[in-house]
Amino acid sequence: MKKLVLAAALAALSLPALAQAPAPATIISAAQVQALSAKAVMEQNRQPNVHETILGAPGYTLSLEHRVGKAPAAVHPAHAEIMIVLDGAATLTTGGTLAGASAPNGNSITGSGIDGGTPQHIVKGDFILVPENVPHLLLPDGGALVLATMLIPHAAAPAGRGGAPKLITHAADIPAMIEKARAAVPASARFFGGDTLLALGGIRVGLEYRSPKGIASVHKNDGEFMYVIAGEGNIPTGGTVTNPKDTGANIDGDDMAGDADHPMKAGDFIFVPKGLPHKAVSDGVFVLATLHVQ
Repeated sequence: MKKLVLAAALAALSLPALAQAPAPATIISAAQVQALSAKAVMEQNRQPNVHETILGAPGYTLSLEHRVGKAPAAVHPAHAEIMIVLDGAATLTTGGTLAGASAPNGNSITGSGIDGGTPQHIVKGDFILVPENVPHLLLPDGGALVLATMLIPHAAAPAGRGGAPKLITHAADIPAMIEKARAAVPASARFFGGDTLLALGGIRVGLEYRSPKGIASVHKNDGEFMYVIAGEGNIPTGGTVTNPKDTGANIDGDDMAGDADHPMKAGDFIFVPKGLPHKAVSDGVFVLATLHVQ
């Protein structure tokens, strides 16, 4: 028996080291997000503003924030903050000077308010990006304000993805952006039309209108968060890319073998880790907001 064990061990040593398998995709459905919001409501007898985790990835947390009152103003010295308004409406004030600033606590410095600053009204479906070191303050209109939020260290954003700065896209502008992206599909080498929802430096949230045919892809260096803005489709992940081609940042292919289907619909979130084969396809309307992170 000992000889067999020793032989197996020697055989293993003679084999090349196997690459570590990528982590699986993480999916949070719209129903699960609604359940988190309901949980937050139950907790608001203790505090007016509640945070719940929607999903986590190495170095990143996508949070649900359920707000029913004025929260302290804040500055994030080393992080930009992305917000998606899932429900409700509020006045968002940005810029100016943080009043009554506290000592730094984690990723934030809080204060009693903002001196100066520019107010703007935000509603359900808006996408907002607050740059690092910019004071900001949210005041709900009266009902509950529900946000999906994420802090992103600027140094961790993939280089070259940002483009011209764009700090807000209003929900009222998205239908025209969807139509523009849909019209671009026939000429797209990657079988989807796209536009920019938010951009700053290396940070970019893109809008993607997906078609029935998609390219299977592996991102070598970055993971990808996706949020379904409209419609429904499928985001299969895993398996092996067929007919792979190395494009530099990605390995693209015609399809995947041995993958698992993930039916997705409006309001769903998914995180695809780096190294995991995936694609996104639909026979109808399927519109994603996408964010690459390192």
